[in-house]
Amino acid sequence: MRISSGANRLWRPLAGRKLFHFSRVVCVIVFFSFLLSSCASLYFKSVPAPGETLKIRDIGELPHRELWHGFVFNGEKVGFVHFRIVPTQESQEYRLISEAHMRIRFMGMMKQIDMKSDDIVRPDLSLVSFHYEQRMDEKPLMLEGKIVDGTLMVRQRSGDEEKTAHIVLSGMLYPSSVINLYPLLQGMAVGSRYRYHVYDPQTQSITEVNQTVHSFEESEKLSLEPSFKVETHMHGHSATSWINRKGETIFEMGMGGVLITYKEDEEQAKRFLAEASFNKKDVIFDFSLVKTDRVISCPRNAASMKVAVWGLSGALSPLRGSNQEFAEESMEGKPAAVFLLSGVSSWKRETAGEPLNSRDRYRYLAPSHHIEADHPEIKMAAGETVRGATSAHEKVERLVRWVSREIKDEAVDSFSALEVLHSRKGECQAHTMLYAAMARAAGIPTKLVGGLVYMDGMGFLYHSWAESYINGWVPVDPTFNQVGVDATHIKLVEGHDWTSLLQLGRVIGQIRIRIIDYSCASVIPQ
Repeated sequence: MRISSGANRLWRPLAGRKLFHFSRVVCVIVFFSFLLSSCASLYFKSVPAPGETLKIRDIGELPHRELWHGFVFNGEKVGFVHFRIVPTQESQEYRLISEAHMRIRFMGMMKQIDMKSDDIVRPDLSLVSFHYEQRMDEKPLMLEGKIVDGTLMVRQRSGDEEKTAHIVLSGMLYPSSVINLYPLLQGMAVGSRYRYHVYDPQTQSITEVNQTVHSFEESEKLSLEPSFKVETHMHGHSATSWINRKGETIFEMGMGGVLITYKEDEEQAKRFLAEASFNKKDVIFDFSLVKTDRVISCPRNAASMKVAVWGLSGALSPLRGSNQEFAEESMEGKPAAVFLLSGVSSWKRETAGEPLNSRDRYRYLAPSHHIEADHPEIKMAAGETVRGATSAHEKVERLVRWVSREIKDEAVDSFSALEVLHSRKGECQAHTMLYAAMARAAGIPTKLVGGLVYMDGMGFLYHSWAESYINGWVPVDPTFNQVGVDATHIKLVEGHDWTSLLQLGRVIGQIRIRIIDYSCASVIPQ
């Protein structure tokens, strides 16, 4: 059975790419399901703020050089992070070293994730160089980079694959490990705001960070000392951190309070590794699955579906597409997006849709760091697959069929289309990245799509597929070998690269779906 990626890759935008204190390791944040943002006022209360602005001249003035933090996912502790500040002997610079370890069960298997980041920064926290390593189920990723004459030079190695990138900088750049240290050097007081750019190794991109100090609070129930409440926005997500007067991040939460990091001691952190093997809860799957009270008997052959979706309001704007319409309605006393979906079995119609403008044509044909449409091997594979095809329709059919047949469906992580081409295995995002790269190489504008799909006997899971432009945008799913997807695909986000799918993290765990009606086709469209 092909399982949709959402559940597997999902944890990466949530835990691997998501927020910030664990940005110390360029990622991770924790889960305490007992604490929701709507209940935050029950735990925190404002207290008088210090009369003076909290500010240090450089991180060498911090009273602490080492911190341990634990994190929990969906009610289960799944790991810890160890952060150190180490002065260098050669210059007035500092090493910010983070080591994180996660053990989390998914689809009955224990996933093991270990990460280490080593950033060298100046006393003002600006980036000099970095070295980042990630190992996920024995699959390694290494990134190293340095700034030379205003250019960030990055080298990436994953398995046998290696690539480089040179990024010309327009201003100061920081590592993501300093996000909760930056306010201390700028001066932290209630009402302070900060805006700067960091390099994020998880997405291999430079991204903007915006922070605001909202208040000064304490929590007797959680035994938290009076601390500054700082809200951070990055990659379209937000996290709230409580930073005490010593500059320590003692608590942090994101995704509406579902994700939380908390300060602990070394003994508590290391005890987790010894106890992790006893954790039998499938926390990723349980958290991401959207159950329904009605069963769809023919998910891969669904011709139409009408569903009500709650939980999108204020987080994601519903999208329309060639097989998807929606209306905002009030149902069960709450605002809902009611989707009308159809299986696109008539995709071969020659009726021309809106012509693709030059900007979108360029955008959806262009290669990216993760979708290497211009790589010789990608171009060769695409060329061989579509050789002799007489129309764009036939090219799309051949490419979808080839990816579905050649890429073994396994719950392993993939970092680029080229890597998938070499390994010949991966989950739905792997299928989609490779299909998009090959389609673009064949001259077919293609975008990535993320959302939900119904899985037989389970419910809705997070999933990714693609849309290719053929006289209009045609949805295709290389995981399920569908040109014209079945009607259980609910599109929520779309974009040029997989980083566009990160927005799904804003609604995971928040969505509820009711199936109003559906119908089955007599023949599965292929």
